[in-house]
Amino acid sequence: MKLLKRLYLKEFLTAFTVVVLGLSVMLACFDLINAMEKLRAKGTGGLLLYALFVLPQYVVYTMPMAVLFAALFTVGHAGKNKETVAVMAAGGRMRTLFMPLAIAGALLTLASFGLSQFTAPAAMRKAKAMTHSGVTFFQEGTIWTRADDGSLVRFSLYSKELRSAKKVDIFQFKNGTLSGRIEADGAKYASGRWILKNVMFYDFLHSKTVKSARMEMPGLIRPEFLNRQVLTADEMGITELYRYSKRLKQAGIRSLKLDVDMNSRLAYPIVNFFMVLFAIAISLRRGMGGLAAASLGVAVSLLYWLVYTFSLSLGYSGLLSPFAAAWTIPLSFAVFSLALFMRVSD
Repeated sequence: MKLLKRLYLKEFLTAFTVVVLGLSVMLACFDLINAMEKLRAKGTGGLLLYALFVLPQYVVYTMPMAVLFAALFTVGHAGKNKETVAVMAAGGRMRTLFMPLAIAGALLTLASFGLSQFTAPAAMRKAKAMTHSGVTFFQEGTIWTRADDGSLVRFSLYSKELRSAKKVDIFQFKNGTLSGRIEADGAKYASGRWILKNVMFYDFLHSKTVKSARMEMPGLIRPEFLNRQVLTADEMGITELYRYSKRLKQAGIRSLKLDVDMNSRLAYPIVNFFMVLFAIAISLRRGMGGLAAASLGVAVSLLYWLVYTFSLSLGYSGLLSPFAAAWTIPLSFAVFSLALFMRVSD
């Protein structure tokens, strides 16, 4: 029994590695082709580096499919060769026999969580830095950039959906010396220009202060360029997403997409474990060979992805709460898979 457990675990991990790397590299290559124009000047080394940076994110995306495919193929192949029949005839238990696969699924779930929270966001930031330029700093909604006249601009809390910002500071320079500072409670982009509200202008050169309820500010970066620099959910860890979402809510701005993406970041990895349980239960059905099981794995993975994506879109549109949109499908699949697995003989 121990020898079989090791053999099945080895087959599972081998199949998983081949599938997840194959799919991830293919998707990374597609991404690279789309970014080729922006990376042309960076040479072959830059192209390979960009592909390496986007690879971890695609590994996270494709892990559930790879886990299901590998488990279905391994258990289905054992069933086709009548190995499971021989084990049961000798008094063996199926759940016990394939428990190493379930444990591997749990460990891969933890690995997926770690990749999605730490490795992938940092790598995606580096990939973005290779294809975009202009904004020097972004963190939790705060953006530092430069105006056309060289002024240093800080948007303390920028919302790309509203094309507005809460609290804006502009530091003006003349001959390398700070000549003035503009403080505004907010800013809104309208009619092709930025409009500052509740403005205080400190003129250091003439030692005076000017207060204004409204001020037009030409020369600031346009939203279409600014939006490219705002970090997406894929480029932020869960703690950054939480702090950013909290700042927006405190400012009276609610981003449904951000809330849904934050919940999805937690919900998505858990399906890896339940994909293994589902695969074990389904593959042990009579007549399920390795090839048939693998084909079923592709079909189930695509169906799961389509339904889950549709659920997230309902959350983005506000038809479902962020929690329901991100968790309903994974939890439903978890309950279904666990119920099937508990029917396997032990």
